[in-house]
Amino acid sequence: MDIFEKRFGQQHTRYIQDDTATVNCVIETAQQVNGHTEYLLRLERGYVKQYSWKILRRYNDFAELQKHLSISEIDLPFPGKKLFGNMRPDFIAERRKALQLYINTVLMNPILASSLPAKRFVDPDSYSQSFHDQAVQNALLCLRSEGLWSLGLTLGAIGWRLRKHYFKVTQKPPDTKSSSKSLVKSGSQTHAQIKQSSVTGADQLLDASASSELVLEWLEYGPDKYIDDKELGGILKSLVGLQHPNIEALHYAMHNENGCLVIRKFHKHGTLKDILCMATPKNPFLSKYGNPKGRMALSMKQVAVYGKQILEVLIFLHSKGYPYGHLHSGNIIIIDDCVKLLDIENYVLGVPSFYRPFFVQHGKIYKSEAIDVYCFGHILFEMAMGYPMQESIVRQITDCPEILKNLLESILSKEACKTGLPSLEQLLAHDFFKQYSPSEICTKPLNDESQKPHLKLSLNAKEAIKQAILKTENRLREEQKSVKNQKRIVRVQELMSSEEEKRKSKHKAKQEYKQSKLKQQGSLQNNNGRLALSAVGATGSVTESSEISPRSLNRMNSVITNNTSQDAMQDLKSPPPTPAAYQSSNEAETRQTIRHHTQQSINEMSPPGAASSVDRQSSSPNITSDEQVSAETEIERSALLESICKFNRGSLRKVRSND
Repeated sequence: MDIFEKRFGQQHTRYIQDDTATVNCVIETAQQVNGHTEYLLRLERGYVKQYSWKILRRYNDFAELQKHLSISEIDLPFPGKKLFGNMRPDFIAERRKALQLYINTVLMNPILASSLPAKRFVDPDSYSQSFHDQAVQNALLCLRSEGLWSLGLTLGAIGWRLRKHYFKVTQKPPDTKSSSKSLVKSGSQTHAQIKQSSVTGADQLLDASASSELVLEWLEYGPDKYIDDKELGGILKSLVGLQHPNIEALHYAMHNENGCLVIRKFHKHGTLKDILCMATPKNPFLSKYGNPKGRMALSMKQVAVYGKQILEVLIFLHSKGYPYGHLHSGNIIIIDDCVKLLDIENYVLGVPSFYRPFFVQHGKIYKSEAIDVYCFGHILFEMAMGYPMQESIVRQITDCPEILKNLLESILSKEACKTGLPSLEQLLAHDFFKQYSPSEICTKPLNDESQKPHLKLSLNAKEAIKQAILKTENRLREEQKSVKNQKRIVRVQELMSSEEEKRKSKHKAKQEYKQSKLKQQGSLQNNNGRLALSAVGATGSVTESSEISPRSLNRMNSVITNNTSQDAMQDLKSPPPTPAAYQSSNEAETRQTIRHHTQQSINEMSPPGAASSVDRQSSSPNITSDEQVSAETEIERSALLESICKFNRGSLRKVRSND
């Protein structure tokens, strides 16, 4: 008894992985180990920090992932291999950046991120098991007691779900003895469901299997599976008996503790997504939808007719208390301009929606009807444009009529996702469907007995579905809160980084201003020094090769300026002499003043040997002609005027003269 209790407890505490949750990867460091380089990857699932882990990957692991993803024919920025110099630190740093760009591109692509090779690369602990072998075992276990169906070959990964597998299936001829034995031994409701499927509809299934190909689908439970196994059996029984012209009928349904098995008709033309991508239905998912060779958009009439039929079947399901929640182009088939929805059983199995990573970013989209409306907007966009949306909201809509643009913006715009989406009835009453779709719709029945849509659920089943809806919405709202908090944290980090960048740029500007100011002061001092040297050189008392310090130059400028100002004051006090006498006396005094103070400054900064040579030069007689004196006077006057006009006022100081 203890064994069964422990097993029961483990079943309810088992963690079920959400395969649609986004995974973020950051390559933190690179280290050399035994002659090769290993990269440390830090990964986070969703927007909760507790779901994080670290793994080590080599370049060959990235190359193996690229080999598996090359079937999609998507151009990925994978860095090439280098044979020589691949252990240098600079090369490892460059390769680390290139690999970070590559893994970000893979994880941001919805098709590549949902593939099994990508999942095993980023999370080997959760995806290392063989999902195909488990599906075969569970399918054989479900079909063993019934005896009407034989499992055939697998169809491969034709769908985007990792935990959903497709097999060929054929029906065995009915055996009355084996069927009677199974009826006697069956005691559970699941076996009662098998009894009804094998006895009442045996002739119809034989006719259906003879006329068309059947496919068996095995799907594991998802994280939103909140319905007990007992109630789930009754709901599956009601879905087998569902009749609607726009819903593909189920031929058989069976479940166990791990998942559910259904059998339905396989259509050779494929789904709506196969039609839009011009793909073969039985090809692998990555090769079909990764980078399709062709794209085809539907006409406005087809978009309106198919959209109207989808809205009517969604309204019918919600009126019965049964949400769909899994509307996308891969779950729609078109037969004679009549829409048929697939995977009607996915909601009660708790598997996540294809567009869940999109509407989890908007807090207003959490009700079951709002989710169907949002997914319907994506379907309209893909049918009209020929390609799917890559973002959760539409940025710009072109190449479509204005009336369709208004309809799409009412569902997929940023304002609509913030304020709230319209209801299904409001969408059905839109002018777009009145203008482009005819009044009649597809009313082709599932069989000849009844043309009226029919879905009968028991009161217990309706209550179980209602509770499952509430729990699913609560989990979605909690995840949306986490997304909102994470976005707030990212915005704060961006603001902090921007403020830090502003402070750094401001500090850098200050440093550059100080350096430019110092350079400007230095250039002014050098210019003043050259002017003083030219003035002194014009008198013939200092040679060009002599070196004078800036301090001495400033002192010379101040002396010249002081003497010039004193001479100007004396001129104001005494009466002006004649021009010739004034010119000769002014030139003599100026020449004597410059020679005297230049001699003092040179004696202060020159060595003794240099001073004696200068004395000898200055004591030599200066005998020149009148023309030489006048030329020398003009040079001295121009040099003196330049030194007066361009002297450095900040270096002025009081100096005593011996005049």
